[in-house]
Amino acid sequence: MIIKSANNLRTAFRNNGVKRDKYFDMVEGGFLPLPLNAKFLAWTIFLLFFIENGTMGLLPKQFYFVYRNMRISDFLLYGLTVYSLLKVNEYRELFRSVSLLIPKLVLLYLLIQFTLSSIIYEYNFVETFFRLKGVWMCFMVFPYLLLLKRNALGYLIKLILPVAIVANILYIISAITGVALMPDTGVVEQSLPGGLKVFRVYGGTFYGEVFFLGFIYNWITKKFQLYQLFLVILFIIPHILAFGRSTWAYLSLAIVIMFIWYGLKKRQLRLAFRQIAIITILGGALVYAFMNFVPKSDYLVEAIGARVTQGQDDLKYNEGTYGTRMANITALLSLWQKGNILVGIGMHPLWVLGPVTVEESIYTWGFSDLGWISVLAAYGLIGFLLAVAFQIYYFVNAVRLSKISLHNDVLTFFVVMFMIRLFYDSVINYTYVGISIGLWGFPHLAFLVAALVYKYVYTNEEYKLNIRNSAKEGDPY
Repeated sequence: MIIKSANNLRTAFRNNGVKRDKYFDMVEGGFLPLPLNAKFLAWTIFLLFFIENGTMGLLPKQFYFVYRNMRISDFLLYGLTVYSLLKVNEYRELFRSVSLLIPKLVLLYLLIQFTLSSIIYEYNFVETFFRLKGVWMCFMVFPYLLLLKRNALGYLIKLILPVAIVANILYIISAITGVALMPDTGVVEQSLPGGLKVFRVYGGTFYGEVFFLGFIYNWITKKFQLYQLFLVILFIIPHILAFGRSTWAYLSLAIVIMFIWYGLKKRQLRLAFRQIAIITILGGALVYAFMNFVPKSDYLVEAIGARVTQGQDDLKYNEGTYGTRMANITALLSLWQKGNILVGIGMHPLWVLGPVTVEESIYTWGFSDLGWISVLAAYGLIGFLLAVAFQIYYFVNAVRLSKISLHNDVLTFFVVMFMIRLFYDSVINYTYVGISIGLWGFPHLAFLVAALVYKYVYTNEEYKLNIRNSAKEGDPY
């Protein structure tokens, strides 16, 4: 059915004089030689990721600095943004798509807020503008769209995978020994209930969770491949040793939703048994590998149990980190009410340049840690409503596209991940998040936005043509 639909779509486009797009080659699994400009774009994005994540430390940290606190990655970021906007004709149909409207409005509003804030608070316009890296990362949605249009996503993934493998191995060693083997990673010793102590490593997995979920997705939608089991275990163990309850909840939820999504899509009893078998194999192999290859595994299992129950009293009595967050919500809500209700306090120097007073330090912590309330306080009702519109619009479209997409390719995987992320931030990730857009906009969602826009444009056309062709052939699609 899928092959017939793709052939029908290709024929329909050819008959209507529409130029064939590289999208067909990607979804049908073809391998065409990539042009040099596609490889160059993929390499530039990879180097941006590599430097920003500080992974592996192949070069001294100081090597990346060019001028004051500006690094090579900053100039790559600026260059990618400008280059992608100059090449907008290559992905014009994506750039003009209604599915990209809300992100463009968010970016425009952030620029307006910065302009107004620089005037009101009288800070250096040029210098501060180039320091807003979070906002600049939102503009990466355009280089990502160009990358997808040039069919270079697979090439970028191949560049990232070897680094991800090495980074995850180094992460595991750091978590066990307490020695930071990679730059830009922090190792702290944390005390858990029962007198247990563990090392917690912050940063350094280099997209390991994406590969982990990607392999699970591939097993669910295509077939289980034994050789991938080693990589799946390698990519999940660092997140177990990170002792991050929020990450555990997210990864568990993602796997459950992927199984439910594909089960409902196919509605086959045989598929349910296959999925149970996949989970059984993965669970058994993970337990075996953890017990036999990770030093002090018995102690770590006990520590994991203690970490799961840690914080229950904080939730019950509004103490600890949870209590601090609740207090900060009250403080930021008061700050919003005292300021401009519609546009908030803007990009105030206390979180653009840094806090000065103790009171500003409290506010800054809240701005960086909280979700919906930080957007409301900083950008007012206008910014908050844009964030809510972003959340609802993309969740609805991610659900729709994941249902009608004929090809369970890598882009469908990212659409499903987008759906899961939006659901998680809205419902699961405590009461203080609420929305996926934060103080800097959507930097961590920029690629997911690009993937959904790409699927939105081409899947809609494919779906409509398939309906028409199926109707002509009498196929009850």
